[in-house]
Amino acid sequence: MPTRDGYPEGVPSWADLATSDLEGAKNFYAKLFGWEFYNGGTDEMPYIMATKNGLAAAGIGVLMNENTPSVWSTYFAVDDADATVEKIKQSGGTIVMECMDIFDSGRMAFAADPTGAVFGIWQAREHTGAGIVNEHGALNWNELLSDNLDSAFEFYAAVFGHSFETAEMPNGPYTSISAGDRVVAGAMPKPMPEIPNYWGVYFAVDDAPAAIATATSNGGQTTYGPMEIPDVGTFGGLVDPYGAHFTVIQLAQPVD
Repeated sequence: MPTRDGYPEGVPSWADLATSDLEGAKNFYAKLFGWEFYNGGTDEMPYIMATKNGLAAAGIGVLMNENTPSVWSTYFAVDDADATVEKIKQSGGTIVMECMDIFDSGRMAFAADPTGAVFGIWQAREHTGAGIVNEHGALNWNELLSDNLDSAFEFYAAVFGHSFETAEMPNGPYTSISAGDRVVAGAMPKPMPEIPNYWGVYFAVDDAPAAIATATSNGGQTTYGPMEIPDVGTFGGLVDPYGAHFTVIQLAQPVD
Protein backbone atom coordinates (compact mmCIF):
# COMPACT_ATOMS: atom_id res chain seq x y z
CA MET A 1 0.00 0.00 0.00
CA PRO A 2 1.79 3.19 -1.17
CA THR A 3 1.73 5.69 1.69
CA ARG A 4 3.20 9.14 2.36
CA ASP A 5 3.94 10.97 5.60
CA GLY A 6 5.14 14.22 4.04
CA TYR A 7 6.01 16.00 0.79
CA PRO A 8 8.99 18.10 -0.31
CA GLU A 9 8.60 21.67 -1.58
CA GLY A 10 6.92 21.88 -4.98
CA VAL A 11 5.36 18.40 -4.98
CA PRO A 12 1.57 18.08 -5.35
CA SER A 13 0.51 16.93 -1.90
CA TRP A 14 -3.28 17.20 -1.74
CA ALA A 15 -6.43 17.51 -3.78
CA ASP A 16 -9.83 18.64 -2.67
CA LEU A 17 -13.24 19.19 -4.12
CA ALA A 18 -15.36 22.31 -3.75
CA THR A 19 -18.92 21.21 -4.48
CA SER A 20 -22.46 22.52 -4.56
CA ASP A 21 -23.78 19.39 -2.80
CA LEU A 22 -21.64 18.03 0.03
CA GLU A 23 -23.81 15.02 0.87
CA GLY A 24 -24.41 14.16 -2.76
CA ALA A 25 -20.68 14.30 -3.52
CA LYS A 26 -19.92 12.05 -0.53
CA ASN A 27 -22.41 9.48 -1.80
CA PHE A 28 -21.04 9.59 -5.37
CA TYR A 29 -17.37 9.22 -4.44
CA ALA A 30 -18.05 6.58 -1.79
CA LYS A 31 -19.62 4.40 -4.47
CA LEU A 32 -16.85 5.16 -6.97
CA PHE A 33 -13.75 4.96 -4.78
CA GLY A 34 -14.89 3.25 -1.57
CA TRP A 35 -14.09 6.34 0.48
CA GLU A 36 -15.06 6.71 4.11
CA PHE A 37 -15.44 10.14 5.70
CA TYR A 38 -15.03 12.16 8.84
CA ASN A 39 -15.73 15.80 9.58
CA GLY A 40 -12.58 17.89 9.48
CA GLY A 41 -14.26 21.30 9.50
CA THR A 42 -16.80 23.33 11.45
CA ASP A 43 -20.44 24.35 11.05
CA GLU A 44 -19.22 27.67 9.62
CA MET A 45 -16.65 26.02 7.32
CA PRO A 46 -17.79 22.48 6.43
CA TYR A 47 -14.95 20.23 5.26
CA ILE A 48 -14.99 16.46 4.94
CA MET A 49 -11.87 14.30 4.98
CA ALA A 50 -12.12 11.28 2.67
CA THR A 51 -10.10 8.25 3.73
CA LYS A 52 -8.95 4.89 2.34
CA ASN A 53 -7.71 2.24 4.76
CA GLY A 54 -7.81 4.87 7.49
CA LEU A 55 -5.48 7.25 5.63
CA ALA A 56 -6.31 10.67 4.19
CA ALA A 57 -7.10 10.44 0.47
CA ALA A 58 -8.74 13.78 -0.43
CA GLY A 59 -10.97 16.54 0.90
CA ILE A 60 -14.49 17.72 0.10
CA GLY A 61 -15.72 21.20 0.97
CA VAL A 62 -18.54 23.51 -0.02
CA LEU A 63 -18.36 26.24 -2.63
CA MET A 64 -17.57 29.60 -1.08
CA ASN A 65 -19.50 31.32 -3.88
CA GLU A 66 -22.62 29.64 -5.24
CA ASN A 67 -21.98 31.21 -8.66
CA THR A 68 -18.70 29.33 -9.13
CA PRO A 69 -18.58 25.79 -10.56
CA SER A 70 -17.74 22.67 -8.60
CA VAL A 71 -14.05 21.93 -9.05
CA TRP A 72 -11.17 19.69 -7.99
CA SER A 73 -8.07 21.62 -6.89
CA THR A 74 -4.39 20.69 -6.75
CA TYR A 75 -2.23 21.81 -3.80
CA PHE A 76 1.58 22.05 -3.84
CA ALA A 77 3.58 21.44 -0.69
CA VAL A 78 5.61 24.45 0.48
CA ASP A 79 7.88 25.04 3.44
CA ASP A 80 6.70 28.63 3.97
CA ALA A 81 3.33 29.69 2.56
CA ASP A 82 3.88 33.41 3.12
CA ALA A 83 7.25 33.39 1.37
CA THR A 84 5.75 31.40 -1.51
CA VAL A 85 2.95 33.95 -1.90
CA GLU A 86 5.60 36.64 -2.35
CA LYS A 87 7.35 34.52 -5.00
CA ILE A 88 4.05 34.04 -6.80
CA LYS A 89 3.43 37.80 -6.89
CA GLN A 90 6.97 38.53 -8.07
CA SER A 91 6.75 35.88 -10.80
CA GLY A 92 3.59 37.17 -12.47
CA GLY A 93 1.00 35.12 -10.63
CA THR A 94 -2.17 36.35 -8.95
CA ILE A 95 -3.22 35.63 -5.38
CA VAL A 96 -6.80 34.40 -5.36
CA MET A 97 -6.95 33.85 -1.59
CA GLU A 98 -4.32 35.18 0.80
CA CYS A 99 -2.61 32.97 3.37
CA MET A 100 -4.76 31.62 6.15
CA ASP A 101 -4.31 29.10 8.93
CA ILE A 102 -6.55 26.03 8.89
CA PHE A 103 -6.71 25.31 12.62
CA ASP A 104 -3.61 23.27 13.51
CA SER A 105 -3.65 21.42 10.18
CA GLY A 106 -1.55 23.83 8.14
CA ARG A 107 -1.40 27.15 6.32
CA MET A 108 -2.70 27.67 2.80
CA ALA A 109 -3.32 30.11 -0.01
CA PHE A 110 -4.78 29.97 -3.51
CA ALA A 111 -3.18 31.51 -6.58
CA ALA A 112 -3.40 31.60 -10.37
CA ASP A 113 -0.39 31.26 -12.63
CA PRO A 114 0.11 33.83 -15.44
CA THR A 115 -2.04 31.69 -17.79
CA GLY A 116 -4.94 31.64 -15.33
CA ALA A 117 -4.61 28.07 -13.98
CA VAL A 118 -5.57 28.08 -10.29
CA PHE A 119 -3.76 26.02 -7.65
CA GLY A 120 -3.34 25.87 -3.89
CA ILE A 121 -0.25 25.88 -1.70
CA TRP A 122 -0.08 23.95 1.55
CA GLN A 123 2.35 24.45 4.43
CA ALA A 124 1.83 21.29 6.43
CA ARG A 125 1.49 21.11 10.18
CA GLU A 126 -0.66 18.29 11.56
CA HIS A 127 -2.09 17.48 8.11
CA THR A 128 0.80 16.53 5.83
CA GLY A 129 -1.27 15.81 2.71
CA ALA A 130 -2.48 12.63 1.07
CA GLY A 131 -1.47 9.70 3.24
CA ILE A 132 -2.31 7.10 0.59
CA VAL A 133 -1.51 7.37 -3.13
CA ASN A 134 -1.35 5.36 -6.37
CA GLU A 135 -4.00 2.76 -5.57
CA HIS A 136 -7.74 2.48 -6.09
CA GLY A 137 -9.45 5.66 -4.93
CA ALA A 138 -6.19 7.49 -4.15
CA LEU A 139 -4.49 10.47 -5.74
CA ASN A 140 -2.17 9.44 -8.55
CA TRP A 141 -1.29 12.39 -10.79
CA ASN A 142 -1.72 16.13 -11.35
CA GLU A 143 -1.63 17.67 -14.79
CA LEU A 144 -1.55 21.22 -16.14
CA LEU A 145 -3.49 21.96 -19.33
CA SER A 146 -2.66 25.37 -20.74
CA ASP A 147 -2.57 27.38 -23.95
CA ASN A 148 0.71 29.02 -22.94
CA LEU A 149 2.97 26.40 -21.43
CA ASP A 150 6.16 28.41 -21.94
CA SER A 151 4.83 31.17 -19.69
CA ALA A 152 3.55 28.62 -17.17
CA PHE A 153 6.88 26.77 -17.04
CA GLU A 154 8.82 29.97 -16.43
CA PHE A 155 6.47 30.74 -13.55
CA TYR A 156 6.63 27.32 -11.87
CA ALA A 157 10.40 27.20 -12.23
CA ALA A 158 10.64 30.54 -10.42
CA VAL A 159 8.15 29.66 -7.67
CA PHE A 160 8.88 25.97 -7.00
CA GLY A 161 12.19 25.34 -8.77
CA HIS A 162 10.50 22.93 -11.19
CA SER A 163 12.30 21.60 -14.25
CA PHE A 164 10.69 20.28 -17.44
CA GLU A 165 11.27 17.63 -20.09
CA THR A 166 9.04 17.31 -23.15
CA ALA A 167 8.59 14.18 -25.26
CA GLU A 168 6.38 13.29 -28.18
CA MET A 169 3.48 11.03 -27.21
CA PRO A 170 0.76 9.43 -29.40
CA ASN A 171 -1.53 12.41 -28.70
CA GLY A 172 1.18 15.07 -29.13
CA PRO A 173 3.84 16.66 -26.91
CA TYR A 174 3.77 15.89 -23.20
CA THR A 175 5.94 17.51 -20.55
CA SER A 176 7.11 15.87 -17.35
CA ILE A 177 7.49 18.29 -14.43
CA SER A 178 10.16 17.52 -11.85
CA ALA A 179 10.91 18.77 -8.36
CA GLY A 180 14.58 17.97 -7.82
CA ASP A 181 15.24 14.59 -9.45
CA ARG A 182 11.65 13.36 -9.07
CA VAL A 183 8.92 13.63 -11.72
CA VAL A 184 5.91 14.97 -9.83
CA ALA A 185 3.37 16.18 -12.41
CA GLY A 186 2.73 16.62 -16.10
CA ALA A 187 1.63 19.25 -18.58
CA MET A 188 0.18 19.37 -22.07
CA PRO A 189 -1.44 21.90 -24.40
CA LYS A 190 -5.13 22.11 -23.62
CA PRO A 191 -7.14 20.29 -26.28
CA MET A 192 -9.95 22.81 -26.77
CA PRO A 193 -9.80 26.61 -26.70
CA GLU A 194 -13.14 26.96 -24.91
CA ILE A 195 -11.98 25.23 -21.72
CA PRO A 196 -10.01 27.25 -19.16
CA ASN A 197 -6.38 26.60 -18.33
CA TYR A 198 -6.43 24.36 -15.27
CA TRP A 199 -4.74 21.74 -13.09
CA GLY A 200 -6.39 18.35 -13.55
CA VAL A 201 -6.55 15.68 -10.85
CA TYR A 202 -6.15 11.93 -11.48
CA PHE A 203 -7.25 9.09 -9.19
CA ALA A 204 -6.00 5.53 -9.56
CA VAL A 205 -8.57 2.76 -10.06
CA ASP A 206 -8.29 -0.99 -10.35
CA ASP A 207 -10.48 -1.17 -13.47
CA ALA A 208 -11.01 1.97 -15.55
CA PRO A 209 -14.01 0.73 -17.62
CA ALA A 210 -15.71 -0.47 -14.43
CA ALA A 211 -15.03 2.85 -12.68
CA ILE A 212 -16.46 4.76 -15.63
CA ALA A 213 -19.56 2.56 -15.57
CA THR A 214 -19.97 3.10 -11.82
CA ALA A 215 -19.62 6.87 -12.22
CA THR A 216 -22.12 7.13 -15.07
CA SER A 217 -24.65 4.85 -13.35
CA ASN A 218 -24.55 7.18 -10.34
CA GLY A 219 -25.15 10.45 -12.15
CA GLY A 220 -21.69 11.22 -13.54
CA GLN A 221 -20.77 11.80 -17.17
CA THR A 222 -17.91 10.66 -19.38
CA THR A 223 -15.82 13.25 -21.23
CA TYR A 224 -13.54 10.69 -22.88
CA GLY A 225 -12.36 7.11 -22.66
CA PRO A 226 -11.61 4.55 -21.71
CA MET A 227 -8.40 5.23 -23.65
CA GLU A 228 -5.23 3.19 -23.34
CA ILE A 229 -1.67 4.49 -23.58
CA PRO A 230 0.75 1.54 -23.73
CA ASP A 231 3.03 1.17 -20.68
CA VAL A 232 1.16 3.99 -18.90
CA GLY A 233 -2.40 2.89 -18.34
CA THR A 234 -6.06 3.16 -19.27
CA PHE A 235 -7.67 6.56 -18.72
CA GLY A 236 -11.15 7.97 -18.48
CA GLY A 237 -12.30 11.57 -18.13
CA LEU A 238 -15.31 12.06 -15.86
CA VAL A 239 -17.59 14.78 -14.53
CA ASP A 240 -19.33 14.18 -11.20
CA PRO A 241 -23.08 14.93 -10.87
CA TYR A 242 -22.31 18.48 -9.68
CA GLY A 243 -19.99 19.47 -12.53
CA ALA A 244 -16.47 18.76 -11.20
CA HIS A 245 -14.06 17.24 -13.75
CA PHE A 246 -11.50 14.58 -12.84
CA THR A 247 -9.68 11.65 -14.42
CA VAL A 248 -9.39 7.99 -13.44
CA ILE A 249 -6.45 5.83 -14.48
CA GLN A 250 -5.90 2.09 -14.34
CA LEU A 251 -2.13 1.94 -14.05
CA ALA A 252 -0.23 -0.37 -16.39
CA GLN A 253 2.37 -1.01 -13.68
CA PRO A 254 2.19 -0.64 -9.89
CA VAL A 255 3.64 2.63 -8.56
CA ASP A 256 5.04 3.04 -5.07
